[in-house]
Amino acid sequence: MKDHTSQPHDKNSFDIVTIGERGQVVIPAAIREQTGLKAGAKLMIFTKHGEVICLVPTSSMRRLVNILTEQLADIETKPESTPEGK
Repeated sequence: MKDHTSQPHDKNSFDIVTIGERGQVVIPAAIREQTGLKAGAKLMIFTKHGEVICLVPTSSMRRLVNILTEQLADIETKPESTPEGK
């Protein structure tokens, strides 16, 4: 059996899961360990054209929203640059 705990976090992984009768999916232990997902974690599911694309922890989305908010604030507070010669 492979030791998945030593894998770097930027390594791409995949596995096959089965949807249960109640619509539940079990995330394989190796992927939970690699990503740091724990029981009770909240995930957002993104789809495109009616197909599942990915699951993203809400904590990751919160960090992304915070970064984007800061960057937008920086952009909005910078004075507009004018083309030279005008």
